[in-house]
Amino acid sequence: MTEDADLIPVFVPALGAILIAAEDQKGTPLTSDEVISIRDNATCVMMSTSRAERLVESRGYDDIDPESCWYEWQMLRRELNRRPDLDPGARVNMFSGSDPAYLDCVAKARATLDEFRSMLTRYDSDVCSIKTELHDGRSSGFVWLFNATVLGEGFTAELFEIPPTIPLLKVGQVFEIASADVIDWMINDNGTLYGGFSLRYHREGLAPEERSAFDEYIGVTKYG
Repeated sequence: MTEDADLIPVFVPALGAILIAAEDQKGTPLTSDEVISIRDNATCVMMSTSRAERLVESRGYDDIDPESCWYEWQMLRRELNRRPDLDPGARVNMFSGSDPAYLDCVAKARATLDEFRSMLTRYDSDVCSIKTELHDGRSSGFVWLFNATVLGEGFTAELFEIPPTIPLLKVGQVFEIASADVIDWMINDNGTLYGGFSLRYHREGLAPEERSAFDEYIGVTKYG
């Protein structure tokens, strides 16, 4: 199968351009609900990967990721010096659930849970995190939780930021996570990352010049 056999959705015009026009027309900053509504009603066309890459090259910029549109829209507004500056909320990195490399990350995380349990006894819980899927009764999303501790055969951990995909949850909520529901785990030992298999996966997909910014964002200086 060639690369061109895989079609991907592409916003035409670019989602970023659509949001800029909508905010200009409104005259005040778009709300999160407005951004999501605009995204959901914007026109997408299916393109081959190579054609989509050529379109990005011709535009001269990457479009907003629709799965993280509120966060990336605020980042674009900051680049354009639009005021007032708004809280971008949680950054959401989306992966293809069918990508064998990503599935391998999940498998590695679950296969090393005993190592994680052992390490939890040596670190303060505020540097220990678990990634799992949460539901707010209306929608769901994969989220990092911190203050991870062992609870029987599973874990407990606390929500510290609200992704736009599950807005009905509350910061500070504590969840019980079964071992089978763990997507990833990590311990950040003063900048040294242990675990974090999905983070490493995401980093590998970035251009080399983008990796230092990613490391700074997640607070990592060394991968253990």
